[in-house]
Amino acid sequence: MHDILGHTLAVIVGLADGAAALTEAKPERGAQTLRIISDSGRQALAELRRLLSVIGEDDDRPHEAPLAPQPGLSDLDELLERVRTAGPTVVLDFRGDLTGMAPGLQLSAYRIVQEALTNTVKYAAADTTVRVGIAVTSDALRVTVDDTGPPRSPRTDRRPRTGGGRGLGGMRERAALYGGEVTAGPNSRGGWTVQALLDPHPPSHSPEKHPR
Repeated sequence: MHDILGHTLAVIVGLADGAAALTEAKPERGAQTLRIISDSGRQALAELRRLLSVIGEDDDRPHEAPLAPQPGLSDLDELLERVRTAGPTVVLDFRGDLTGMAPGLQLSAYRIVQEALTNTVKYAAADTTVRVGIAVTSDALRVTVDDTGPPRSPRTDRRPRTGGGRGLGGMRERAALYGGEVTAGPNSRGGWTVQALLDPHPPSHSPEKHPR
């Protein structure tokens, strides 16, 4: 629920702020941004309906709203494009081969990137740059989301916290499903860095049973 609503609302707020500024100066760009807001809302609604159907609370879901497949790492381009439209410059550095990678592992990595970018959008400045790094090997999946953040006051070296820590907790839970871990904290560029390490072959349990 947090993945779906937290990320989408953060992006929609960022997009709406940008659209308001563009409406008079660049009407066509403003209209394009409004369409992306609409698309983001529809996607969140489809994911929310899927989640509710899984827990048995959406029996009245209309037939014209089909359940969408869960996203994987091949869907990152669409996610990053929405974030770019909200303001930050985002660069993707992808290394490795997705062939044979379990859908559940890809979903966990995707959600970790999504949550890290949600945090970036909340605190982004006009010139914020984000690097998303994905490195896939036979024995590890490494995820890095590194942003330049807003200018920080010399009196503080920490990003202010406005949430309840659910985002970081959720990322750690997803990594733990694959015998991994997540670290997050301020970086030397004035922003925030999230790093995750996941094991494609975790022992003793089957994380594929956690599809959301």
